[in-house]
Amino acid sequence: MGGGRREFLPNTSTDSEGTPGRRTDGHDLIKHWLHQKRSAQHRQGGGGAAYVQNRDQLLKVDVEDTEYLLGLFDANHLPYHLDDADKVKPTLEEMVSKALDVLERGSHHRGYFLFVEGGRIDHGHHNTQPVRAFDETVEFAKAVELARRRTSLEDTLIVVTADHSHTMTMSGYSSRRNDILGINDGQQAEDSLPYATISYANGPGYERNVDHDGRLNLNQVDMHQTDYKFPSTVPLGLETHGGDDVAVFASGPWSHLFSGTYEQNFIPHGMAYAACIGSGRTACGDQ
Repeated sequence: MGGGRREFLPNTSTDSEGTPGRRTDGHDLIKHWLHQKRSAQHRQGGGGAAYVQNRDQLLKVDVEDTEYLLGLFDANHLPYHLDDADKVKPTLEEMVSKALDVLERGSHHRGYFLFVEGGRIDHGHHNTQPVRAFDETVEFAKAVELARRRTSLEDTLIVVTADHSHTMTMSGYSSRRNDILGINDGQQAEDSLPYATISYANGPGYERNVDHDGRLNLNQVDMHQTDYKFPSTVPLGLETHGGDDVAVFASGPWSHLFSGTYEQNFIPHGMAYAACIGSGRTACGDQ
């Protein structure tokens, strides 16, 4: 479930919203997928396959008759949560809820794997727009909280991490409870101007906050605007990833494996060990 509908459709056709596809091989992967899943249902029995394109269709999916679910809710990326005023797109929390409905019914108590990404957090930071990025982080946190409510600590391992950092930093000596999206109230810079608590090492925010006379006075800027690009040191069309270690949070069986400092590629091996899958050592085999 997510966006990217145009990547599934040939460039000779348009989707339900009138956007042309981008595939040059002539294949309609949505039709292929539906045909494949429905053929398997005919041969083997079991639940059906459902394809949905908006929030209303997703919420109405009958999980008692659905074994496979494909949801493509936008031709391109899904809009930022703050930009979806009409609420025609499902939230990440709603997608996770429906995914759990389908997986819990279809797993027959054998367990399942669900991968969830708050992908627009990354996009917000690339545009040096922490107002959007932070809101997307809150939406991701809601999805994690839902998953924790819907599952048991006794038998469900949940791992939350990132695949990279960004060049965003929090700087200065702001007072307690100072607005994180505002200016640093602890000191001014040497040019006698305030500076933002949040800034980026590079990105498009450079042009927005510098003119021929130097830095702009942030006291004259509404930094809570959704589109406001926070200051960046080096001008780039898009902000880059950073090189910091990222955090890993885990709960449930064998969550103690995900502590300390380790290479990122350990994570899938640790998950496989805990879930007793794969060709390597597993928790089941070591008992």
